[in-house]
Amino acid sequence: METLHKLPLKPTHLFGEGVSHYYVWKSVNNGEERVKEHRLIQLTWKDKIGFIYSLPNLELIQEFKYDTVTGEGWGITFVEHTNEFFVSDGSEYLMVWDAETLEEKRRFAVTFDTDGETVPVKLLNELEFVDFAPHLKDDNIVGNQQACDTSGGSGRGECPNSQFTPSMRILANVWYRDDIVSIDPMSGEVKRIYNLQDIYPPNQRNQDKADVLNGISVTGESPTDGSGLELWVTGKLWPNMYRIQLID
Repeated sequence: METLHKLPLKPTHLFGEGVSHYYVWKSVNNGEERVKEHRLIQLTWKDKIGFIYSLPNLELIQEFKYDTVTGEGWGITFVEHTNEFFVSDGSEYLMVWDAETLEEKRRFAVTFDTDGETVPVKLLNELEFVDFAPHLKDDNIVGNQQACDTSGGSGRGECPNSQFTPSMRILANVWYRDDIVSIDPMSGEVKRIYNLQDIYPPNQRNQDKADVLNGISVTGESPTDGSGLELWVTGKLWPNMYRIQLID
């Protein structure tokens, strides 16, 4: 892989954090048609400033301010069928923003049940919304996200009133751990934990002066037979990206 284009953050003291691709609908031909205008949204670590860029030319469209539980920005992911962003800040909370107004709509704690005790899962970092259900690509699907009809359902199986099917999850890596947690996007309950230390063992990372796991992205090529969800994963200063499959 090669870098096709890069854009430095300005002013230079800003520390860039989570980035997510999303789109907005724009009317063309005097309102007779609607087309998707693709964009990138980016958070900063401690400055409570975010940026929106056009794609593919990375021109700055908007600068905006935000706040979170910790006052920091860590990870962000776009949920297409609800038109929302899920945002992490290093705490156990995920914030849910309206994708048009960038206003917070709700927040919830991420928890894990262990030995009969419910414990918060803190240090949530990189986020990725996924759908483990196998399906074919068509106009109702972008990447691996299965569309839901917000009026009550889709031809592929109805979304419940919550607007999330049981196969939909928020994946998050946990800072300074080799784990990706699979989160129910409504309840916040961790349904599964994937340990990835074997793909790039810590002793090899130490030799290479690489750091922690910190990068999740869908590939857009997930199998249609239910054999697994394909992802790219990487980390801080990792020399490689790894293409993996996760089973829900």
